[in-house]
Amino acid sequence: METGKIEQFEHKISQGSRFNQIYIPKEMEEIFEVGDIVQVRLLKKKEQLHYSKTLKKLGEFKERLVKEIFSSLKAFPEIKQVFVIGSFLTEKIEYKDIDIIVISSKKQEYIKRGIEEKVYAHLIDRFQLKFHVLAIQEDYFFRFLEICPLTRSMLHYFISNKKFEISQNTMLDKKHISFLLMMPQDLLKISVNSRAFYDSIRRIIAIRRFLENKELDSVKIDLELKSLFNEFLYHQLKNNDPIDKKTLGYLRSIIRAELNIIKNRLKKQT
Repeated sequence: METGKIEQFEHKISQGSRFNQIYIPKEMEEIFEVGDIVQVRLLKKKEQLHYSKTLKKLGEFKERLVKEIFSSLKAFPEIKQVFVIGSFLTEKIEYKDIDIIVISSKKQEYIKRGIEEKVYAHLIDRFQLKFHVLAIQEDYFFRFLEICPLTRSMLHYFISNKKFEISQNTMLDKKHISFLLMMPQDLLKISVNSRAFYDSIRRIIAIRRFLENKELDSVKIDLELKSLFNEFLYHQLKNNDPIDKKTLGYLRSIIRAELNIIKNRLKKQT
């Protein structure tokens, strides 16, 4: 059903029928009689939430907020589908923002020029909460689901405004994998903030699991990440706190080891 379209139908009032009944308010029984033709019009579509199979049901507050987000984004007719993803769904309170993916019918050039910013501004103005918005053209989106470990990992847990299932079909695109590895490789040479190391090591774990045909469960990826660090270092990197040279060397050694595993996997799949 298209958003904003008025839907209506006509129906004859019947007495005692079991199916397709229309109930008349008691105070209006003298106005409407059996045999009358009435018109029923949809005024507002009920907002439905479609959970990924992996996600547990959210609490009442979060569900209500997600419904309001989906409803507010109907203001953008070019949006085909919306996903809420990320730690907002999997963490009780330890999330900093709400991650949104919007699938657009517009060309990717248009998306990058403005729809992300417009949706972001709209959500900030409407809810006064922190959001992170990623807009993807519909064709690109389905392509990424086949070749991109990061996209598949992001959508391991989701709530959408429409039914959706991630296809089990995947393809190895070495150019795309090489593109994803650029940032972790750069970190072997350049000095950046500690959060970049957190994100990059998390990224290469997802890529390695993709090549190993393992589940791209973001929670399991985080568990692997935590197994490489102690609790203090994990939160230090996640919170973008400063790190010393010894820690920097340790992080680079992890990246080198993971990159070697990935390169060997890619050679075997030539």
